[in-house]
Amino acid sequence: MIKKVLFSGTALAAALLLASCSTGGGTAADDSGSTEAGGAGKEICYITAAESHAYATPANKAFQEAADAAGAKVTMLSQDFDVQTGTEQLTTCIGRNPDGIVLWPLDPQAYIPGLIQAQAAQIPVVLINTPMDDEALKLVASFTGPDVYEEGKLSAEAMTEALGGSGKVVIIAGQAGNGTTIGRTDGFTDELKAAGADIEVLQTVNADFDQQKALVASRDLITRFGDDIGGVYANDDTMARGFIDAWAEAGKDPKAIPPIIGINGQKDAFESIKAGQFYATIVQSPVEDGKLALDTILKAAAGEQVESRLPIPLTVVTAENVDSEEPAF
Repeated sequence: MIKKVLFSGTALAAALLLASCSTGGGTAADDSGSTEAGGAGKEICYITAAESHAYATPANKAFQEAADAAGAKVTMLSQDFDVQTGTEQLTTCIGRNPDGIVLWPLDPQAYIPGLIQAQAAQIPVVLINTPMDDEALKLVASFTGPDVYEEGKLSAEAMTEALGGSGKVVIIAGQAGNGTTIGRTDGFTDELKAAGADIEVLQTVNADFDQQKALVASRDLITRFGDDIGGVYANDDTMARGFIDAWAEAGKDPKAIPPIIGINGQKDAFESIKAGQFYATIVQSPVEDGKLALDTILKAAAGEQVESRLPIPLTVVTAENVDSEEPAF
């Protein structure tokens, strides 16, 4: 598997260009720093996916640190992965009349009424990390973060290579209805079909991006399918670890563990690749995710032009390049 670094999306990025409230002129994931966006005195309301999570926590920290460096004030609200909580928090943010809002959406459609209200109040909104439907994207200034559909495609390419083009796999997906879950899962299955791979998906289960839930789900998968599981695709590295733990718990030979593909590029995944328990992970930086969202909302709040889609780089890591790459967190 050759490392791939991506700076732009494919089909999803093209769809995002429909965002009528956005204008061109920005650049993708640069290191210019949010201090150039005129953040001094700006008030930003940030609705994050969760306060305590392997990926969200460092993204939140990077967002806050970038805001501090820019002199911006941040009100941070945590949805704790609950969509209803998030929609209520969006209404709360609008009522505060901030200079801008950053939303980490957990559902492709649920926030649309709030986004309509924000647009009516002339409050710019930036989506971070997770995509929403086209209708929602017409209501925001920009969507920043990874191309999750492309991550699914890259994972399918890695799985096809790992299995030699044929086999049976299970998918451990994230939260049902979540944009990241949908993109990473659809990208994977679509690419398998497009490539003509003889790979059968035995079952797809949801584990909500949670290691313990993935452990429980993996126990059931191992009990049901056993050695028929030729490969495992997890929507993130945390859930992939749940499968590894379930495999060990079942008394299975660690050397016989099926190839596992994860996403996020966590340190644990890097160590698992080195130990032969993990085939590949896709690195996406939560630090870049948080910094880019903050920089973009400050530019939008200052009346600057921003592009409708601003992605962060992706890097596929396998045993071939694990020693030359750095984990995301």
